[in-house]
Amino acid sequence: MIRLILLPLLMTCLSAQDADNAIIPEGHSHNGHAFNEGPRQAGPLMKSCGNVHLPITSVWNKGQAYFNQGLRQLHGFWYYEAERSFRAILANDDKCLMAYWGLSQANYENEKRAKAFIDKAAELLKNEDLKIQPHEKAYVQAEIDYHDEKKVKDISKRRKNFIRAYEDIIINYPHDLEAKALLVCRRWQFTRKGIPISSHIGLDAILKQIFVKKPNHPAHHYAIHLWDDRRHEEALDSAAKLGKTAPEIAHMWHMPGHIYSKANRYHDAVWHQQASARIDHAHMQRWFLLPDQIHNYAHNNEWLSRNFLNLGKVSASIDMAKSLLSNPRHPDLNNQDKKKSSARYGRRALINSLEKAELWHEALQTADSACLMPLTKPEQDLSRLRLIAVAQHNLNKRDQLIKTISIIDSHHIVIKDEQKKAMKKAREKATKENKNKESLKVAEKKAHDQHQKKIKAFANTLIELRGYHAAMDGDFKTAKGALSQRPSKQSPMIYQLAYGDHEKAAETARKQIEKKNKEALPLAKAIYVLHKAKNDDPAWRTGFEELRTFSSDIELTSPVFKRLGPIARELGYPDDWRQPHTPATDVADRPTLDSLGPLHWTPPTAPTFNLPDQHNKYISLTKYHGKPMILVFYLGAGCLHCTEQLTAMADRYSDFKKAGLPILAISTDDVPNLKKSQTNYKKGEIPFPIISDSRKDIFKKYTSHDDFENKPLHGTFVIDKTGRILWSDISADPFMDLDFLIKESSRLLKLHQ
Repeated sequence: MIRLILLPLLMTCLSAQDADNAIIPEGHSHNGHAFNEGPRQAGPLMKSCGNVHLPITSVWNKGQAYFNQGLRQLHGFWYYEAERSFRAILANDDKCLMAYWGLSQANYENEKRAKAFIDKAAELLKNEDLKIQPHEKAYVQAEIDYHDEKKVKDISKRRKNFIRAYEDIIINYPHDLEAKALLVCRRWQFTRKGIPISSHIGLDAILKQIFVKKPNHPAHHYAIHLWDDRRHEEALDSAAKLGKTAPEIAHMWHMPGHIYSKANRYHDAVWHQQASARIDHAHMQRWFLLPDQIHNYAHNNEWLSRNFLNLGKVSASIDMAKSLLSNPRHPDLNNQDKKKSSARYGRRALINSLEKAELWHEALQTADSACLMPLTKPEQDLSRLRLIAVAQHNLNKRDQLIKTISIIDSHHIVIKDEQKKAMKKAREKATKENKNKESLKVAEKKAHDQHQKKIKAFANTLIELRGYHAAMDGDFKTAKGALSQRPSKQSPMIYQLAYGDHEKAAETARKQIEKKNKEALPLAKAIYVLHKAKNDDPAWRTGFEELRTFSSDIELTSPVFKRLGPIARELGYPDDWRQPHTPATDVADRPTLDSLGPLHWTPPTAPTFNLPDQHNKYISLTKYHGKPMILVFYLGAGCLHCTEQLTAMADRYSDFKKAGLPILAISTDDVPNLKKSQTNYKKGEIPFPIISDSRKDIFKKYTSHDDFENKPLHGTFVIDKTGRILWSDISADPFMDLDFLIKESSRLLKLHQ
């Protein structure tokens, strides 16, 4: 994860390899800021990422092969690896126009970087001697115009112009399958930008033109997106084929899960989502990537957790949620403020699974563990506090429930007070600026609305929990009123039954049984409730038979399913009333899941080394086995912002030592020059060893190296006592958030013992 944090120019050092002698900080790219992010290690040509070809002009003999690979990776939304492929071309042919186009495409979700890359292509186009094909220029010009807000300010118009530009490419080059595929991709993506699809049939017809020529083209990906929310049945054929079109791309195994989930084919969805997770995890191990560097990784695994639950695989669901929460956090990638992060998805999935499965004892234990720690922002911690309260109610812990309600109420009061202060501040500011009455109201409303969503969430939770408290005191009238105002998020029928409202419970249960999308836990609860509330209603028998049709993986010992035991016996079934799963026949041959990689993120093994310190005494990684450590790669004593990192670590060494984290630094300096780093530290001797890797062999093994520009990168690693890499930051700049580093190291060491 390469961060664009530029230090003042005075705090930089000259790059010896910069041809123009410009002042470029060590670790930064000489090609510009956009190149500081993304992959900076060269990769091989992969065996199979899909059957595509778009002719380009390149003087490098491998340029076309790497471009086709990058294009295949674009089709699979494998943006990080696509960028790696296009960078490989530029490292060998810096005038390859389409490589810059590819980099811009790979940053579709990062407008700033996308524009920076296509601007490079625009500069190349000014060269009259540049040899390119007309169709290449058409692709590049479409991308240039799309990002040119000076030419057309209205982004909506630019999007429509972009679509027309690709239509022109297709008209002028009717055999160009890639233009057709990319047009369908962008039409779907633009639906999220306010340009709805006018004809799904029309776009599907374009895809069919591709599949007639290339039945296994990775554009099956776009067929799934096209029909996912419109009519999922239309994409079942593409769902069966997609994984095989690009087997090395995890996302191509994930996407069929969309269609199979919509079709209630949870076994098929789970298989594909597991395949996606395993391929991603294997890739992370090879490249020392953090999980959240990969597009849609956390989304896949959170959905997998839900689909495990839909099949009744409660333990697997919880394990997957905990796995997400055990992934390395990072300030720029994975934290509670990132909507699509492992941390956020994992927390939601774990709380959802524990409550749906009614695992109340485990809920209380987990809510006080490293997996589900309290969060500093009350609105983010509300779901955990609510889970605690619901568990306390179900375990008849009345006094503890009252305390939890009090904590939630105190947060509610504080947020309401913050709202009042914000409104007052906005009003005073508007008055001071002599704003008119209408502007004053607008400012006040804006301040009000910024807090209202949080206030409402706390208020609704308190209504629900106070209803549970009333029920524990025998006040079922109040409890029923609360339930009608704020139905339980998971199982209102269970509470309706407990409060003696059998008619309402039976009605709710019957509706659940009649739903088209069958999920194991809600269906099991409905069967139980209807059997209890209205035994003469045949719907509970129908529901039980439906549950048996997808019951092969149900955990019979889990509370929700365990209470179906007497019902199964009443119907004449044995204690194990499950039925084996019959595999679908409309799917392609599948590899064995274990051959794809581990199901959960597994820390990679740290490469070994044995390097000399300033006294020519050799220090190896094995010396640290049996204890965790912090390993720092820094770019020599001449790099002033590297020295800043070492100085900060030296100043905080007692904190690292207290946390049980010895530090070892690896420098690009040779042995004689290692002493300069000690000299740079003004408070005596640096309290941790510094060793030399002047050949940069170990830098490369740890991927702390830009292979495209042949320069070392800053790297900070957390290695556990068994020699596994738990956390890393490889960047254009040294990692300086030492509080985070110590805290996250301690968290990961607890979770990955």
